[in-house]
Amino acid sequence: MEHNLCLLIDFENIAAGCERENLGRFNIKAVMDRLKDKGRILEARAYGDWGRFARFKQGLLEQGVNMIELTSYRGQEKNRADIALVVDAMELAFTRDYLTTFVVLSGDSDFTPLVNRLRAMNKRVIGLGTRGSTSRLIISAVDEFIFYESLRKAHKERPERTEADADTALSLSKSDAYKLLVETLAGLQKDDPQPVLAGLVKQSMQRKVPTFDESDYGYSNFARFLEAARAKDLVGLDRAERAGGYQVDQPGTTADAPPVEDDSDDLPPLKGEPLRWRELLDDAGFNPLTHMIRHTVVHEFVEHVQDRAAKKRKNSLRYTIGDTARRCRKTDPPVPPRYVRAVIAALTQAGVLMHPDGTPVRSPSAPFEIRQEPEDLLASLVAFYIQTLESKGENVADTDALSELLYGDKKHIESIVTVLDGTNEVSA
Repeated sequence: MEHNLCLLIDFENIAAGCERENLGRFNIKAVMDRLKDKGRILEARAYGDWGRFARFKQGLLEQGVNMIELTSYRGQEKNRADIALVVDAMELAFTRDYLTTFVVLSGDSDFTPLVNRLRAMNKRVIGLGTRGSTSRLIISAVDEFIFYESLRKAHKERPERTEADADTALSLSKSDAYKLLVETLAGLQKDDPQPVLAGLVKQSMQRKVPTFDESDYGYSNFARFLEAARAKDLVGLDRAERAGGYQVDQPGTTADAPPVEDDSDDLPPLKGEPLRWRELLDDAGFNPLTHMIRHTVVHEFVEHVQDRAAKKRKNSLRYTIGDTARRCRKTDPPVPPRYVRAVIAALTQAGVLMHPDGTPVRSPSAPFEIRQEPEDLLASLVAFYIQTLESKGENVADTDALSELLYGDKKHIESIVTVLDGTNEVSA
């Protein structure tokens, strides 16, 4: 499951550490690029006297960091920034359950009690700081510690962009897109040196460069882009048998995988906007398939989960996905395992599979419960597909196109409107 990050920066500590250790000017982009390999950065705050650090403001602004102003009073700004950071961290931890990982950019041992409290609240905590300015106490307290020097060394310096370059920098050349792919894969495999699903690779690339779109380079979908990269010996590809599509690895480490089968062969033909939307969702690992396939998978999944619960057996995604796929092989018509996984992955991301503590399940090995009827789950799937398209900047006002995408006809516009109204009410 994708991690949601909150980044809190003790700017005085990191800026002073870089200066004292002759590391040059603090590079926020190197930090953000590394963290985007780990998940979505939903909150990013930096605390300091921005009169003193004015030269850093433009770089922080470009990376979406909110600068919390703490004007120094008679040179006594340190404790004020520390306290403000701790207060905000605890408020965010208590009020925003969806934040799963906190990143504390400081080597100051004063933050050790904060780290311990966040971990006691079941939050993952990552520390980040310079070698010479980091206390062993905070290194021992966090789940993971990243030294800024390693980021600085890995992040290749780029020439400063002028305002005249700003517009062209919003889009990537094809060679830059390939370079982004290689860098993103390397970043993802730092945490787990295993092949990575294509959908996760694309999500991480778009976190770093939101304007990335393989269609800009003439590819109909992300799988074709990956195949072109493989032909240049930039990545290795193998079939992801359970999830469908590709898994991506370093070149020369995978078998020579044949091109991914086009799922449109056994799905209703689409064209125009519905086809493009299907490809977007397919690249993300959430092919909406057909209403009948979703209906079959959801009902078989719920029935299997209920059977296991009645036998007092633990339900976890690690076991139930494979079991549901086996059940769906016996349905009429049978449903391929890759479709089963696509539907259950969408249910998981939609947050409708609940941990016994009342929060959405996040781990494949964690127990979960289903607290909705199958028809309610199907409605949640439709809402999730629409919200996913919206999150990618798509205009989903065309209910005819949505009905074609999700139901294969234009007879379900009323159902689409009901879901859109419900989504808008939640957003409001």
